[in-house]
Amino acid sequence: MPESHTENVLATWTVDECAFTIEYSLRVIDDIRLAVVDAFFSLPRGGAEIGGILLGRNEGRRVTITGYAPLDCEHATGPSFVLSPKDHTKLAEMLASARGNPRGTLPVGWYHSHTRSDIHLSAADLQIHRRYFPEPWQVALVVKPHTFQPSRAGFFFREADDSIRATASYQEFVLEPLGVRPLPEAPAAPGPTPVPPRRFQPEPDDTVVAMPAKPQPETRSIVQRMEAAVPTPEVIAPPEAQPEPEPEKIDVPPPAFTQAESQRSWGGLGILLALGIGLAFGAAAYQTRHIWLPHVMSWGQTEPPTAKPPYIGLTTLDADGQLQIRWDRDSPAVRNAEEASLVIEDGGALPQAVQLNSTHLRTGSFTYGRQSERVDVALTLHGPAGQTLREVSTYLGKLPDRAPPPVDPEIQKQREDATKELRGRTKKLEKTVEDLRQELRKRKRFENQSPDSAK
Repeated sequence: MPESHTENVLATWTVDECAFTIEYSLRVIDDIRLAVVDAFFSLPRGGAEIGGILLGRNEGRRVTITGYAPLDCEHATGPSFVLSPKDHTKLAEMLASARGNPRGTLPVGWYHSHTRSDIHLSAADLQIHRRYFPEPWQVALVVKPHTFQPSRAGFFFREADDSIRATASYQEFVLEPLGVRPLPEAPAAPGPTPVPPRRFQPEPDDTVVAMPAKPQPETRSIVQRMEAAVPTPEVIAPPEAQPEPEPEKIDVPPPAFTQAESQRSWGGLGILLALGIGLAFGAAAYQTRHIWLPHVMSWGQTEPPTAKPPYIGLTTLDADGQLQIRWDRDSPAVRNAEEASLVIEDGGALPQAVQLNSTHLRTGSFTYGRQSERVDVALTLHGPAGQTLREVSTYLGKLPDRAPPPVDPEIQKQREDATKELRGRTKKLEKTVEDLRQELRKRKRFENQSPDSAK
């Protein structure tokens, strides 16, 4: 089983404009990257954006990120990370619970993903940062996933004048997956100590040793024994007639002599009848030996256990349009795989290929937002020695009826206010342009009426 060698390693992010150094656990950032990528592929055309709070320690000139807590955003207005009133309540409760953590960690900032824009802080992001993370040492992390390239990220912070550079991060960095290495093999157990051969010492000539006779094993096979036990017409001959002993010369009454002769004749007839039945049974058994003989020979024999073929256990399950692609993470083939490729064909759309590393394979699932009633999935595992294993699965089912998401009244009011303000500015600009045009006309008319222009 692979073992991560960067589980407890801390990386450093620092720029001249930041008054403190940011240290972060590679394991924590990689977990956030996996969650962002999973949400990115859950929906077509940009996926879903997620976020949460960053936990750690504040040590004055250094802020260390050692954990995180995801925020279950209900995405009331769409796939973007826009908080609804319920989301604001959840975030406030999470921060209150994190501040009372007995392990000593504090909310040192927050993170969220941008799937449809670059790494920056929007106006809504700045509002969240100033409202819930007002401390000068609290930071914001923005993660940008990509389909065929590594994910990128950047930190944002308050500068000395309490301003935040929101247009771009001072220094972006690439989120590389954690590297893995195989566990060291256990040393081989020492074998048994060889025993030196014993030399044969001949007995003295005058010594005689009596050895007990060993019974000789039966060398005949089962078939030979069965054929020997079953009499056949060609082998078994009718028994020879036994010579009758001469009767004693005694005086018996005639009726008694007649009675004894009758009994002896019936006894011989029974022997002949039993012999005929035995011959018929033996002939029938010999003719049908191809039926019963293999079963008799198999008695007492056990078949060797067959090795279980490698498998992935790929299955698909739909939950309200979200296709849950699952595999057996305890399968030996999955545990030994270094990476895998997941190919999804959704109806007539172009196939989508997703690269999975060993860490994501151990999660055992992948979520995909389907767009048609037929989705074909193929998972190919790549082993350490170059071997591959592939399984396919197909899901057929109708698409659920999706109602448009409700519009937040607060966001609707902000849009209306922005529209009114834009219209007012447009009218002012039009009036200013019209005033300038009239001023130019007056000047031109004055120049035409001046004496200098007449000359």
